[in-house]
Amino acid sequence: ITSSSGGGACTATLELQGDHADALVHVLRKEGFTDVAKSGASGNGKPQLKWNSPKKVKEEHAKIKEQQKARKLAARAFKRAESRTSEAIEESKRLQMQKTKAKIEAQLALIEDRSSEEARKLQAKYERVCQNLDQPLQN
Repeated sequence: ITSSSGGGACTATLELQGDHADALVHVLRKEGFTDVAKSGASGNGKPQLKWNSPKKVKEEHAKIKEQQKARKLAARAFKRAESRTSEAIEESKRLQMQKTKAKIEAQLALIEDRSSEEARKLQAKYERVCQNLDQPLQN
């Protein structure tokens, strides 16, 4: 195999450097060599995609990108499904009621005349929210 890549053989490991290191790794592994490593700037494990990269490197790069995209989509789908469970929905409702309770408490604290119509409505709403918080929520 002739190539413009450099590198060296040390301790039974063939180390490759250069623009065509990815292609050489692919060819050598295909030929049965198992202990092939890229070194230098190309030793990060991912194929380096350049405008003049060989077809094999471009295909490997596209394959890695597709795998990463598929993993991200699967993680998003899992997170979305997890957030739609009945327990998650109940917890969301409970948190919203707690926020409503705190808001009503703040409004009641600002009302000076507790006998006004507004105060009675807020008090009734406050009692309903507290009652709902004490009971298990239903969908």
